[in-house]
Amino acid sequence: MSPLFTPHMAPKVRSERIMRAPKLIPQMPCTARLSGFIMQRCSPMDTRVMAHLPGVPGKGTSTKVTDLATICACHNCHRLLDQPSPSEREALHKFDAAVQNQLLRALVETHAYLLAAEIIVVPGGEIV
Repeated sequence: MSPLFTPHMAPKVRSERIMRAPKLIPQMPCTARLSGFIMQRCSPMDTRVMAHLPGVPGKGTSTKVTDLATICACHNCHRLLDQPSPSEREALHKFDAAVQNQLLRALVETHAYLLAAEIIVVPGGEIV
């Protein structure tokens, strides 16, 4: 890797199959599970979408991060990621370390579903 490499300039994966994963993998749950932090429940399964993680290198003006940095989120959890109300933002901030930990867990869990469904394939790798 070049010493001039910066994560913000890294190539971004754009994948319709990743973004459609909640429809392609009916059993994939909302992996975000942020609603519980504000004493709410996740929305019904039929509201799941892939949500781009905030604060990930590569985000810029009018550009999203790579589709590899997405998690499966129900309507309520996706709203909490993108547009929380001021009181929700404050409540989530109280649990900031736990929320960040949950987002990391959500990314790993989402990737496991994508690998199992062969939406993400690692050449030379195997699922064990």
